[in-house]
Amino acid sequence: MTDLHLVPEDEPNEPQRTISPTLRYYAAELKRFRERAGLTQAQLAEVIPYSKSMISMVETARRTPLDARDGDRVMSKFTECCDEALETGGALGRILPLLEQSDPYPSWFRPYANMEAEAAAIYEYQTQTVPGLLQTEDYARAVLGCASPSIGADNVEKQVAARLNRQAIFDRRHPPLMWVAVDEIVLRRPIGGSSVIRNQLEHLIEVARRTYVTFVIVPSDVEEHAALDGSFSVLTFADEDPLLYVEGRRTAAMTNVKQEVTPVLQSFMTLCAQGLSPKASERLLMSIIGEL
Repeated sequence: MTDLHLVPEDEPNEPQRTISPTLRYYAAELKRFRERAGLTQAQLAEVIPYSKSMISMVETARRTPLDARDGDRVMSKFTECCDEALETGGALGRILPLLEQSDPYPSWFRPYANMEAEAAAIYEYQTQTVPGLLQTEDYARAVLGCASPSIGADNVEKQVAARLNRQAIFDRRHPPLMWVAVDEIVLRRPIGGSSVIRNQLEHLIEVARRTYVTFVIVPSDVEEHAALDGSFSVLTFADEDPLLYVEGRRTAAMTNVKQEVTPVLQSFMTLCAQGLSPKASERLLMSIIGEL
């Protein structure tokens, strides 16, 4: 029988999260094989193309090693590198199918969720819904339910829990900075009904007052602006290149090519200047609530 090591608990003051038993098992096995090889996390990072931080997050079940699918194949370059470097005989790779079954994220979204968890700053523009990191539970349930009506109530609840779990990054001792710009129509669209949207708007006011969040509304009477081509997110990191993420219908594209990311980030900053100020955005939020 495999000697299953316990995965360390989250660091003090870190948010408590729901972690699947399979992810804990993978994390424990990675640690066991690394220690069997006589390597520290830093030493393993020297022989695989991943940072010590990445290894630490996987070993403490704070990050899944899964990548997006390639057809019928479960992908994890991290796992392939670890299996080879630690001479596991493919043991970690054999856990991947079970790990995917317990992962709540669609395969096309999983790589972004992994990167988001490590971001130092998040810049997001949305034209359709409130950004997932700022959604209330009921609003998220309404969005996910109407976006994927065929997946069933149980899967909707799993995705709601996963979306709320992503928000735990704001409970860190050093949360990421977040700049958000949304079209006014997003806030006037009564997703979930008047009670749900009212609670969502009240939540936005509370969130926007946090020191690490800047919330800007692009009013409907702005005739043209710097981001007319649609929603996007840009993540920046302490020691990695910025990442651009653009989501489509059950698909997504990501790039860290500087020539592609920089113009979008510049457009975002221009967009924020073309929108309302944070104080004026809060006043508009309060006005919309008063109309409900």
